[in-house]
Parts: sequence; C-alpha cells; structure tokens
Amino acid sequence: MRSLLLLISCIGLGFGLAKFDHDRRFSGVKNLMGSAKGVTTESGSAGVQSEVQKLNAQKFGRITVVNGAELDFGMMMKGTKRSHKFVFKNVGEADAKIWFKASTCKCTVGKFTEATLKPGEETDVELEWKAESVLDDFSQTATIGSDCPSQEELKLVIRGRIGQAYVFDPPAHSVGDLLSSQQNEIKFRIYSFQSVPLKIGGGQVKDSILSKKVRFEAEEEVVIEPGQFPDLADARRYTDCKMTLLPGLPAGPLNLDLQISRRNEGGPDEEFLSYNVRGRVVTPVRVIAGDDYNETRNILTIGTAKSSQGIKKSFMLSIRTDDFPGDPNIRIAKVIPDQLKASIGTPKISSTQRIYPILLEIPPGSDPVEFDGTFSKDFGKIVIETDMETSPTIPMYLKFRLTED
Repeated sequence: MRSLLLLISCIGLGFGLAKFDHDRRFSGVKNLMGSAKGVTTESGSAGVQSEVQKLNAQKFGRITVVNGAELDFGMMMKGTKRSHKFVFKNVGEADAKIWFKASTCKCTVGKFTEATLKPGEETDVELEWKAESVLDDFSQTATIGSDCPSQEELKLVIRGRIGQAYVFDPPAHSVGDLLSSQQNEIKFRIYSFQSVPLKIGGGQVKDSILSKKVRFEAEEEVVIEPGQFPDLADARRYTDCKMTLLPGLPAGPLNLDLQISRRNEGGPDEEFLSYNVRGRVVTPVRVIAGDDYNETRNILTIGTAKSSQGIKKSFMLSIRTDDFPGDPNIRIAKVIPDQLKASIGTPKISSTQRIYPILLEIPPGSDPVEFDGTFSKDFGKIVIETDMETSPTIPMYLKFRLTED
C-alpha cells in the first residue's frame, strides 16, 4: 500500500513539474497582435493573418555574387601578387547595405569599405593576395557583412596552388659599383613552366626618383624545344629582358625591385614578377667625414649629446673640376628632423676640385630626439641638390641622439 501511494505521489509530482515548465515557457510570449497575455484562439487567427499580410507587403534587399563567391586561380608563382573583383548585385526589392568585416592575413580588400546598393545595382569588391611561400594548396577568405535577412555574412573564397611557375636567370643581379655618369644595361631571362603564354607587359620601379631613371624592355617569348635546356627540363618558354639604368642615379647604395607585369590568359587579372638589382652608385661627388661616414650604407654618424648642449657636426663635399668645371650650385633641399639645421659654407676651389664645408646643427635647448638607425625609419636625412646632370640629388642618412639633461 505504501508503494502504491509513493507511485501516485511521483506521478502527481511529475505532472505538476511539467505543467509548471509549460506555463513558465509560454506565459511571457506575446501573441501576434502584440498582447502580453497568452495566445487565445479568438485573437490568434486574426493576428496571424494580419502579420502574414504585413510580411508579404514588406520588401527586402538580397545580395548575389554575380561571378561566384569562390575563385580557383589555378597556379601562381611564389612572390607574386594577384587580385580579383567579385561583383555584388542587389537582386532584392529594397536597398541593401554591405560592408567589409574581416579577412585572413594573406588576403586584403582593395579600396572597398562599404556600399549601399539600390535594387538592381552592382559594386565590385576586389581581393588582393600575395604568394609568400611554396604551397601545394592555398586558401584565403574575406567576410562581407550585409543587412539583408538571412545574409548577415557573405564569404568570399580564393584558392589555388603556389609553385615555382617562373624562374629568373640570373635569380637577381649584383652590379657592384656603378658610375652615375654612365648608362648601364642589365640583361636577364625569364623561364616559364606554364603551358600558357607569358604575355610580359611593362616594368616599373615604385621609387619616384629611381622610376625616372629605369627603362625596361622584353623581347618576344620563345617556345622551348624538348631537351633544349636540360637543367630546366620542365620549362615551356622564355623571354629575354633588358633593364637600362640611365645616367643621374642618386649616390649611395642601390636596391631596387623591378615590378614586371604579365597578363593572365583568359582573364583581366594581372600579376607582377619582381626582379631585384643591388649595387652602389658612385658619383663625382665625394663625402669627406672620416670614420663617421659609412660609404657603403651612406650613413653619417653625428653622435650623442645632451639637450642643453645641442649638437654640431661638420663634413665636406668634394667635386672634381674635371667632372664639372663650372659652379654646381650646391644647395640644401631637405633636412629631417625639423630641429636639425644645415648650412653650406664658402667653397675652397683648386685646380682639381671644389670642396664645400657643410655644418649640421641642433641648437642648445632643443627637445630630445633619437634617430639611432635601429630601423630604416629611424634615421635622420639630408638631401643636397646640384645642377649636375649626373648627380642631381645627393641623399645622406644621419644617425644621432639628443638626450635629456
């Protein structure tokens, strides 16, 4: 009898708990008419019909990626860059807003940040990526946000393979010392391991000064016969190239990357092959500063001093009269930082050369400043201009530190 009573009690307790949970779940749910009370049969039917009518009448934007949200670029060469434009179109009946949210580290979005598309409008979202290592499989993504229902995020995917699609011969060029007064030619060859044509375009250097002094030419590509180059058995074709360095390169170390464009077969995308040239440009101008001047790196060490003392450093520029018999009109074009002042004294002229004294000075009481040369941006700089065609500018990097008292 006791067992029977216990069983009935458990059943009653279970039913009570189930009813309590049901009431708790639905007691706060609003019906479709907006009432905070429970949903009733009388109000529910009319509310559902009204809400359905509202939903049917409401218009939304909807985004589609016209050319597909995924791109398989096939194979690209290590060290090259690619880009692709994904076309976003609003196929809905109301405005649609899209914006950039995130991307993987090797994939960046071009100029796109956000856009509002009216029905039927399109916009481009351009992805850019660089192949920095040889990989069997390469995959990167970008996420675009949207205010369209059920399209809070749209994923763009690029994938392919990274390999040695091209080889330079020689791989890079070390030219040693170059006379700025002379024209220099650098020849190299590009081998392609792809079956499609190379389609080499132009070549350019990003540096605004060097770009005016560099010319690039590429000959017609040649299809390689089987066995023609045993060391490059898989190469399919090659192109001979020539880079011309015109007179007037600035003095100092030379380290330029020539960006060579090629147009991909069957598409608008363009990639760039980078060819490196290193050396040192020697001009008729000679810096005289003893051990404080590193000629190889073109760095002048000024030293360290306290702010209350300031800094003074003098050096000289020597110009041979055989290289420029007239007045070269030496002048200061730029000094970094602003508190560093530069002045040119009266030259000493002999039968063989002109020697110009130059004084660099930071006045006492100036704010502390540090250009210790740890990184490339951590240097001061002075740029001297001349009327000499072979040496129109003479840049020098400065290393110094002004400390607190």
